[in-house]
Amino acid sequence: MEQLTTIILAGGKSSRMGEDKGLMTLYDKPMIAYVLEEFEKLTANILIISNNDNYQRFGFPVFKDKHKEKGPLAGMLRGLEQSTTEKNIILSCDVPYLKVEVINYLLERSEERDATVAQHQERIHPLIGIYQKRCTPVFENQLKKGALKITDSFNNLDVLYVNMDRFDQRMFKNINSKRDL
Repeated sequence: MEQLTTIILAGGKSSRMGEDKGLMTLYDKPMIAYVLEEFEKLTANILIISNNDNYQRFGFPVFKDKHKEKGPLAGMLRGLEQSTTEKNIILSCDVPYLKVEVINYLLERSEERDATVAQHQERIHPLIGIYQKRCTPVFENQLKKGALKITDSFNNLDVLYVNMDRFDQRMFKNINSKRDL
């Protein structure tokens, strides 16, 4: 699977958390560690997108946003720009229960599409998806227009939404506040 890169977005402000949520301890380790350990099973090509130098300690390349304060779309763009593979998994750092089998299910369906994105119980999860490097100019254009919502960029891409209801709902749980822990 070396023709695949995992891009983990860990650059959010975490305003609801009050601290960097990827580095928050969940049980006995930082939340991002769960994502890193799980997705190392797929590929050693892992990039972390964060403006926080503390992510260097995990031993993977860390890239800062070029477009500051522009949200996850800017992180996705930065990750795709730095990736050396056409096919990329893009995840947020706050899905510690997500398992490789979910991504494998998406990968099996991703061949001809610009993006293949998880949909669980009617909710679209744009930060659990497979994105081709060719999405880069679309994301760049969206940022130039000030359109920061990820799903708005989908209007200019060939996107497949994959029903993931067969998988445990817990895998799609984002940890967004301390009460979610």
